[in-house]
Amino acid sequence: MGALASVFQGILNLGAAVFIPLVLLIIGLAVRLKPTKAFSAALTLGVALTGINLVISYMSSTVGVAAQSFVKSTGMQLTALDMGWAPALGLCWTWAFAFLMFPIQIGINVIMLLLGWTDCLNVDMWNVGNQIFTAYLVYCVTNNPIIAFGVAIVQIILELKNADATKHQITELTGIPGVGMPHPMFLSNIFFYPFCKLLDKILPKHEPLNAAALRSKIGIFGENHVIGFIIGTIIGFMGGSGAGSFLIGVQAGTALALFPMVAKLFMTALTPIADAAQTFVKNRFPGRDLVIGLDWPILAGNSEIWVAIILTIPVALLVSAVLPGNSVLPFGNLMNVCVCAAVFVAAKGDLIKMIITSYVMVPILCWSASDFAPMLTKLAVNAGTQLTSGQNMAWWGMDIAEIRWFVVECFRGQPVAFVALAGFVVLTFFYFKWQKKEEQAALDRTTSRV
Repeated sequence: MGALASVFQGILNLGAAVFIPLVLLIIGLAVRLKPTKAFSAALTLGVALTGINLVISYMSSTVGVAAQSFVKSTGMQLTALDMGWAPALGLCWTWAFAFLMFPIQIGINVIMLLLGWTDCLNVDMWNVGNQIFTAYLVYCVTNNPIIAFGVAIVQIILELKNADATKHQITELTGIPGVGMPHPMFLSNIFFYPFCKLLDKILPKHEPLNAAALRSKIGIFGENHVIGFIIGTIIGFMGGSGAGSFLIGVQAGTALALFPMVAKLFMTALTPIADAAQTFVKNRFPGRDLVIGLDWPILAGNSEIWVAIILTIPVALLVSAVLPGNSVLPFGNLMNVCVCAAVFVAAKGDLIKMIITSYVMVPILCWSASDFAPMLTKLAVNAGTQLTSGQNMAWWGMDIAEIRWFVVECFRGQPVAFVALAGFVVLTFFYFKWQKKEEQAALDRTTSRV
């Protein structure tokens, strides 16, 4: 068993930018794509993943640091530090049962494909850490690995079914055919989608405010680099950067200009493999419409996501300073992708709905991170991390924070959590019914443009 764990850990140590392209190369060869084209496509995907991560890190180290300066000047004292998603999921792999999740996820995906229960081949094995994190949280309150893995298996199944239920919408939003989105963050749309529909009834009637609409209404002030410059400069002045605020503005504008450029690489990488996979499947399994399940960055070229994220940063920091019951200082994960990327799909890119949803989620992200901080800290200490007295490690902005929170509270026996779980089950049923209509509409729009 130790040898098996070492093998899986060795694969993961390659990093997402090597591991996921390697999986895609194997798939490309399996579906009879020319080796040179398969290699080029896989390498381009690695470049795209690396590029997106570089731009996100760049934005975090510029806009994020400037916003944190403002909060630090208030003298705020919080005991748990947000380490960000990468260290948090990395810690999850140190859990004793973690390595079992890899074969479980692959096995479930293969069984569901063979039985016709899903059309999504999930190659995003890097995010197995997310299922491990869910299982670990449940294990912390139940001390039962079987129950913990049972909950994680339900999450895996829902992710695959959600990828099936939104594949045409993802194609419409990305322009990339034959891809799906089995990332756990998109399960939050079970809540976000009806919330966006509720906003339709509450908000004054308006045309969807997306990047294209901004450009048509306000001209140059709707351009990505100009929006980034304005918002970055304002955050710089809030953080007390003085004249340096203009540099922060340029840096934010740079990030927003680069995202769409890097995102185009995903289309370059994935289109030939998706086309070859579709041809392969249609020849051998008539009637099946296979999609390749990938990570969220294929949406990263949509500037609405980044505008919503940047506008959430100062709100998140201010709320964390005054929110009762919060102990977490957002730091490593200030780029709040888990909400903004997911709601981008639910809101069809409507910035107003995206920003409102993101603001509503801020307290939930704070409270859930605070609640789970002792569990992550225990894992960090067991892994040998040296912490000062009273210091906790946390993950602010975790994927499906609201779902993980009420699931854990159910195992703690909290009555309100059972009400939330019942509501989630009901909403899940209706969500998949609603998505059938959304899928047909997206397919009709995509077909009409061809």
